[in-house]
Order: sequence, then structure tokens, then C-alpha cells
Amino acid sequence: MFNDLWPLWSYCVVLLLGIACYFLSGWFRIIRFVLQLSGPPAVPLLGNAPLITNQQRLLELGKTAYKEYGPVFRAWVTVIPTVVILAPEHVQVILSSCKYTEKICFYKLLHSFLGQGLVTSSGEQWRHHRRLIQPSFHLSILEGFIETFYDSAQLLVAKLSTEADLSSINITAPINQCVLNILHEAVLGIPMATKTTDILDSPFRQGKVVAPYRLLHPWLLLDLIYRLTDVAKHELQQQKNINDFTRKILNERCRGKQAQDPLPGCMGKPGKKSFLDLMIQVTKEHESFSEEDAIHELCTFMLAGQDSVGSALAFSLFELARHPHVQELAVQELYDVFGDDQRVPSLSDLGRLTYLDQCIKETLRMYPSVPLIFRTLTQDAKLGTARVNGQSADEEIFTGQYTVPAGCGILISPFATHHLPGIYPEPEKFDPDRFLPDKVESRHPYAFIPFSAGPRNCIGYRFALMEMKTIISTILRRYRLSTVVGHENLRLMYRITIRASGGIWLCLTPRVQSSYH
Repeated sequence: MFNDLWPLWSYCVVLLLGIACYFLSGWFRIIRFVLQLSGPPAVPLLGNAPLITNQQRLLELGKTAYKEYGPVFRAWVTVIPTVVILAPEHVQVILSSCKYTEKICFYKLLHSFLGQGLVTSSGEQWRHHRRLIQPSFHLSILEGFIETFYDSAQLLVAKLSTEADLSSINITAPINQCVLNILHEAVLGIPMATKTTDILDSPFRQGKVVAPYRLLHPWLLLDLIYRLTDVAKHELQQQKNINDFTRKILNERCRGKQAQDPLPGCMGKPGKKSFLDLMIQVTKEHESFSEEDAIHELCTFMLAGQDSVGSALAFSLFELARHPHVQELAVQELYDVFGDDQRVPSLSDLGRLTYLDQCIKETLRMYPSVPLIFRTLTQDAKLGTARVNGQSADEEIFTGQYTVPAGCGILISPFATHHLPGIYPEPEKFDPDRFLPDKVESRHPYAFIPFSAGPRNCIGYRFALMEMKTIISTILRRYRLSTVVGHENLRLMYRITIRASGGIWLCLTPRVQSSYH
């Protein structure tokens, strides 16, 4: 009997082996490739994930990775082999092409921190949503939010004026609240209740990042196991809270209300559109964009716009405080544009703040809000010659020819690229003149990527820059900034964004309004 079935069994075994070889051939090709590269030491199962707990080494690696391992090296995200690239030419290959827009699977761990919208989605869903949402970020629409930026900034300086002691204040919390006020009004249509009251009762204040925890406990990467934990229950409840909160406001607006009283004391502003209104319009015009899609995208706008802009603002104020001569140049520019007028800035006003723009961009170079970008290759990517040591005749040229296999993870570090000394001499020095027009033109366009780049760049980057300019200019017109003894240096840390451990402490001295001095 067995002998009679042996040919059939043999055929099944050969078929299964063939199928296994077909699916594993790509995996083995990736492994074979990454093992040819140098890289930081890894541990079994965890890979290089333990670096999450060693903030000092992680930040040091961001500044010295090229010197230690070159512009292309390997890392292990738990058991997933990943290729790290630093050179702008190589970064351009990945970020500029629609062929490499897939996000690595670990982005699903960030749903509670970044939502389930454009930032974490991939494939056809991302392409479709991006195409439908892009018009909502046209400059003519963003101009309508400047008043919201200014109102929140005025509320911030008014609250600061009530502080008993401004000689030593942790600016992080008030800045984050200012940003949150803006997001509630601009995204959800919930204005600041009054000119003296912050929005306090909001689920968007309560997010928690669980991705590092799961990476350090790789068995929790399996959803079947993770969902049994208390951490998962808390995360799922938080996701439900923000989705339900957003759904309630959206439904009230759809029923013709002005989202009245979604928070205690809040009133809608008739005639003033928010992104919620724009998303409702998209759902009406496109059957393929559902109410749930709108909710996910709105939650993403709320979540992604908090830490990134809040940290960038705080870092910008710190660097201005640490460099008084730079601060005074920025203040003089403000006086040239506004004089003694306390008007709401216009789009033209913001466009004339070119030196402040340089200061913000130099801050984003030193402290890019999102220090790591992950991709998964959907096809082979060829990395060739790269200038990794500047633009001069005696520069160092990387001439290696690598073909990174399809399916491989790619890690791009804006923090590391922004600290390449050949591209940015003395990278630890704060120098806004790096962003003078002639210097920008002479630099590789992918040498500065604080908002990513290419088809998957941050859809809200212009919103963020306008927001930052408005808030910083409002603060500088009211206060002179200086550092606090004992807090002249920052201790950076990775969360998902770069943060300053212990906050950012500043001394604020009221200016004489007639001349800002």
C-alpha cells in the first residue's frame, strides 16, 4: 500500500520544497547581501533593538555612523535585515521614486502615535488618499489658518505673562499646549474656548508610544500574543477614544451643527473651515473615500502634528536663546516687517521672514523631528557613486556599486545625513547661514530631509513651517530669550521624534514694544 502511494508522496514533498524554495529564495538573497556589509553588533532575536535603551550610543551613532561603517551598512530591526543609507545620492534613489514608497511592516506599531492615515499606510490606499487629500494643503487654503496660529500664539504669550517667574521656565509644556490648541481648531474645527483658556479635555493629549516596548519584547510583535497584554488593551482603548471623539465631531458637523460643545466651553466658528470640513467635502465628492477614511486621516493629522512641531519649536527657541546675535538679527527682521504693528501676520509677511526661515531650517537640520525613516523595497534598488564628503575637488567619493534586493528593509536617518561633516562642516554648530540661497543651491537636494522627500514627503510641511514662523515671531516680538544656568546644554533622546530629556528651560525677559528692544 505504502509502496503504491510513494510516487504521490514524493511528488507532494518535491512540490512543497519547491514552493518553500520559491518563497525563501528572496529571503536568502537578502540575508546573503546584508551579511556582506559592516554594521553595529547585534544580538539574537532583538537585533539592534537594544540601542533603544542606550540613548547616548544611539545619538552618538547618528553622528559617527559614516566614519564607523561607511555610507551603506547593515542593521537588524529584530530579525528583519535592514540596509542603512546615509549619502544624499543614495537617499534620493529611495525617496524620489514611486517604486519604493512601501512602509516597513513595523509602522503598524505606530498607529496609536501616528494614526492609520497617510503616515503609516502603504500601497494603493496611500496613493489614492494622497491624491484626494493633496488639494486640501494648497497654499491658498493654508493661508486661512494663519489667524489660528496667531490666536494660539497670543494665548501662549498671555499665559506666560501671568507666570510669577520667567527667569527659569520649562518652555516645552506651554509650547506643546499651543500646538495642540492649533490642531484642535485647524484640524477638527474646535477653537480655543476663550483667549485665556486652553483645550484640556481631549484624548489627543494622552497618547503613548508602545513600539519600542514591543521591539524589545519580540514575542509581542505577534498580535495574537500582544492583544492579551494590558499594554495592548490600553493602546486599543486609546485608539478607540480618539476615533470615537473624531467621529462624534464629524457626525455633528455633517448634521449641520458647528461641532458645538464637543469639549466643555467650546463653540464653533461659523464660516471658518477646518480640515474636518475639507475631509467631509472629499467624502461627498468621492465614494471611494469613506467616513472611516476621513476619521483615520484626521486622527493622523492630529497625532503627527503634535510632537514633531512642538519639539521643533522648542529647539528653535533654545538655539535662538543660546545665540543672542542670531536672535537679534531675527528680531531686527521682525521689526523691518512689522514695525510696531501687532497685526495678524499675512502670507506675505511670513514670506518676508527669510532669516527666521533660515533659523528654523538650521534647527531642523540639527534636530530633525523624525530622525528615522523606514521603507521596504518592492524591487531591487541600485546604489552607486555618492559624494559623502562635500562638493569640492578633493572630496571623498564613494564608488561602491550595490544592488539592494527586493524585500529588504531600508533605514534612512535624516539625523545622520544632516550631521555628515563633509556636507555640513562643523555639524554641531548652529549656523543659519547654511541656508542662504546660494549655499542651498550648491548642496544636494536630498542632503536636507526633515520632512522626508519625494512622493512620500510630509503633506503638511508648509502648514508646519507657517505655524512655526507665526509662533516664534509672536514670542520674539514680546520676549528676549536667554539660557538658564545649568540648562545651557541639552540631553537628547529618541522617542519616535527627537526630544530633550528634562525639557528645555529658558529665561524670558519682556521687550520694550516700541522697538522690540
